[in-house]
Amino acid sequence: MQVMKYDLKAFAADMDEIVQQYAGDNRRIVNETKPLYGRLISNLDWLDAKYRRPVENRSVSYLIHAHPDNLYTITSVVWWPGYSTPIHDHMVWGLVGMCEGEETEERYKRTDDGSRPNYCELRHVGTVVNAPGEICHLVPPDEDIHLIRNTGSTPSLSLHMYGGSLDGKLRHQFDKDTGEIKEFRSKYVVLC
Repeated sequence: MQVMKYDLKAFAADMDEIVQQYAGDNRRIVNETKPLYGRLISNLDWLDAKYRRPVENRSVSYLIHAHPDNLYTITSVVWWPGYSTPIHDHMVWGLVGMCEGEETEERYKRTDDGSRPNYCELRHVGTVVNAPGEICHLVPPDEDIHLIRNTGSTPSLSLHMYGGSLDGKLRHQFDKDTGEIKEFRSKYVVLC
């Protein structure tokens, strides 16, 4: 009996059905996708070495799959040891699957009403250390703000899937001490 490997092509076929069936219901898309995402990240034989290369003293996001209608994207993100993002949002649903190494995720929630431009009040709602096989989710607006830090001594690798492309998307960084909000745009590395 031959066991079928669950690779990116099989996952993308399943995802195409999920995003069509549950369009507009971000929570349902995340819940339906999570077990399949677990299967995808459990064996990365399909992920080429060029999507695993670290860049010293930072993280790098390699685009590995984009739905033709931009309904979701998947990136391989490699984190240098000790690198940390600022506190930030995504503005779309997402799943982060831990593949190699470990990453610490700190989650935050806005407690202000959003009425003051470029200002926020944040509350820390939890810290999780993600090991290989673990998956965290993002569902805006209430579960969309976090920071990620590679707390290990070697580069880490995680697969990030988002409900659209973050490449060039207007997003926000938050300073929890001053309340300042800064706009920024993400960039993917696209390898052909």
